Amino acid sequence: MSKSTPAPPDYTAAAEATAESGQQQLTQQTYANRPNQFTPFGSTTWEAGTTIDPATGQEVTSWEQYSQLNPESQRALDAQLKLTADKSELASGMYGRMEDEFSQPMDWSSLPEVGTGAGARDRAETAIYDRSASRLDPQWEQRTAQKEAQLAARGLRPGDKAYDQAMENMGRERTDAYQQATYGSIMGGGQEADRQYNLESSDRNRQLAEQMQQRGFSLNEINAIISGQQVGMPDMPGFNQAGKSAGTDYSGAAGAQYGASMDAFNAEQAMMNSLMQGAGMGASALMMSDRRLKRHIERIGSYLGYPWYVFQYVWGQWAVGVMADEVNEDAVVMLPNGYAAVDYARIK
Repeated sequence: MSKSTPAPPDYTAAAEATAESGQQQLTQQTYANRPNQFTPFGSTTWEAGTTIDPATGQEVTSWEQYSQLNPESQRALDAQLKLTADKSELASGMYGRMEDEFSQPMDWSSLPEVGTGAGARDRAETAIYDRSASRLDPQWEQRTAQKEAQLAARGLRPGDKAYDQAMENMGRERTDAYQQATYGSIMGGGQEADRQYNLESSDRNRQLAEQMQQRGFSLNEINAIISGQQVGMPDMPGFNQAGKSAGTDYSGAAGAQYGASMDAFNAEQAMMNSLMQGAGMGASALMMSDRRLKRHIERIGSYLGYPWYVFQYVWGQWAVGVMADEVNEDAVVMLPNGYAAVDYARIK
């Protein structure tokens, strides 16, 4: 029978071994993901070197990647670079002209004014009314002469009630006709004012757009020169990168080994308890009370003048009781495995 619990493993060493194993796996993955590639356009190669890590001062592996084009692709790239440089120089030479165009503020005074259309309205109303009146005047002069002749033929004269009534009715009709002409001229004047305003606004906007186009013409030319096809390197084909495998879990292995040792120890203790019970030493009278077998010890009171604790045995069971090293010696029983038990019936 073991007298003490198994010694815990060196978790620090296990963790360091696990980290070292993971670093080895990472190094292998990095090497696997540095393939040299060769295509009809050129090649991409890797070279490993060494450098000093400023954080740790240790020597670490560093990588350099090289891309090389074949002669035809290199000539094409050089031509594109030269074209881009020439276009940039040309655009740069036009900046002075652009600065001249933008150096002066917009001359808004040169643009035509847009009125409210009031003058056009008045002119239109007058013209429309005059045109209507030019037709109404001879019509009503003729109708008046005819009405007077009709009334005279009936023997009616001015001052007669029937004569005056007929002429008043005709006057109201004449007023209504001229009133309609007035309404028509007002409506026509409003339409003419809107039309005139739209014409003036359209003319002003046209001239404004033309000035803005002239003002930014050089800038648009520069943008047209420097835009377009961009220089690009030929793409290398992709590949499936190697995945990183996990390093050896030394920490897990150490923990599993320690757990197995504790299971064996607990089994021995359980067997010992069975032997004690078979010998007539029931748990009600005799309990394992060696301090070495207890953890999470907390005093909760007193028993017959001795401290009373709650604790957990190393095999996981929770219990309450005294400590063998704190009670009277004749209540303590030394077991064959070297641990002390207490016969609670003898505590005094």
